[in-house]
Amino acid sequence: MTDWPLAPLAAAALLSTPALAAPTPSPLSADLDGDGKPETIALRWTADNPRFTLQVGGASLPVDTGTGTRFEVEVVDLDKGDKWKELVVSATGEVDSEHRVYFFGYDGKALKRLGDIHTFDPEKLGGNGIVLSDTWEGFWTRRNKYVLDRKQWKLREVPQEFYAVGVEATVKQSFPLTFGRGAGAKETTQVALLAKDSRIQVLLAAPSLQKGKGPAFLIKSTTGLLGWTTQTELEQKTEGLPFAG
Repeated sequence: MTDWPLAPLAAAALLSTPALAAPTPSPLSADLDGDGKPETIALRWTADNPRFTLQVGGASLPVDTGTGTRFEVEVVDLDKGDKWKELVVSATGEVDSEHRVYFFGYDGKALKRLGDIHTFDPEKLGGNGIVLSDTWEGFWTRRNKYVLDRKQWKLREVPQEFYAVGVEATVKQSFPLTFGRGAGAKETTQVALLAKDSRIQVLLAAPSLQKGKGPAFLIKSTTGLLGWTTQTELEQKTEGLPFAG
């Protein structure tokens, strides 16, 4: 009788095991297109696979998230002023960066992908066609605004020149605040020189137009002066910023 090694047998068994289908929740039912007749809504996906398929009645739409491995679907009403309701599929993974939220509409015949955002809180939904999404940026939260474009069946991001920050820190190494964010003579004019151990308020962030470059931050000193600094200066020469972890 031959004694076979257990490890290779176990590995072979694992390799031959087919991918397990994720537990399928009971289908939802809701009137999505405002015709007075509820549609049956189903979400299908396979465990540890970044793809899902959303089905409404006889219409279906596959989506490859690229990162998400667990999915949930719910019905929301983005704009209570129209007859439509929307579907939200939340995709989550092992880390926060793998989280994504996908929005869909149904026009009575086909599913339409409205767009996707980083986060979504249904409790903050006002029913006015506006969706707010928060993204953690290391020590502050960036809030993006989206508006539902019903004619185009799209969520449109509303551009913002600045983002509110609203955190405080203590200066551990003196550094200057400048008049502006650019490289010109006027832009780099010093407005204030922050004293060591002084407290500052980080009021807002201005995204850089240069790809890969961090935002500039508007700072208020203890003397009430306002000026700009870089993300590098802020992170290296202050302490007390609310970094995650």
